[in-house]
Amino acid sequence: MKKAVRAVAGLAVAVCMMMTAGSAMAEEGGTKFKLGVGTYGLIIADDSSSVNSHDEEFYGGAIVGTACFTKHVALRGAFYAAENDDDSRWDISGGDLQILLGTNFYKGFNVFGGIGVFTETWEYDGGTIGGVSIKADKDFSGAQASFGIGYSWNKVALDYVVNVRDTSDYEDFTTVDHDFAVSGGINLSYIF
Repeated sequence: MKKAVRAVAGLAVAVCMMMTAGSAMAEEGGTKFKLGVGTYGLIIADDSSSVNSHDEEFYGGAIVGTACFTKHVALRGAFYAAENDDDSRWDISGGDLQILLGTNFYKGFNVFGGIGVFTETWEYDGGTIGGVSIKADKDFSGAQASFGIGYSWNKVALDYVVNVRDTSDYEDFTTVDHDFAVSGGINLSYIF
């Protein structure tokens, strides 16, 4: 949790620095916004030798928004919901936020990377046994590094993003060392 707090503090400082770059934004045509939908996947890899070890995989969809402050700096957020690929009783929902640096967020081909944070809730619905409802939920959060590629036309943008997550919050819950956690998806957005 301390890593997430540091990441949020760093993100806040970076946002403040971007807000002071008003003259550069005006020269490049001002802030542009992208709003869209996409796929969302999360894989938490567990290659340990412990009994019942396996990767957790979730797949679903997301609503994605991006504020392009300049053609090289953007703030991106996503709200997502997904279901466990192996056990449909597990669902996740959450959000992530990244500060991105890229080659050109306004128009044309773009390669980008950045840092950010995620927060999500895992929900378990085991149904009813003997008149008792079996339900549970657990919250997770942490830092992440983001990478992606995309292309922007006049009014439409298509991109693919991958987020490499800090696994410590997952490890605290499962007491298993996870090799890595990766989320991401393909997004189609409208530019306004």
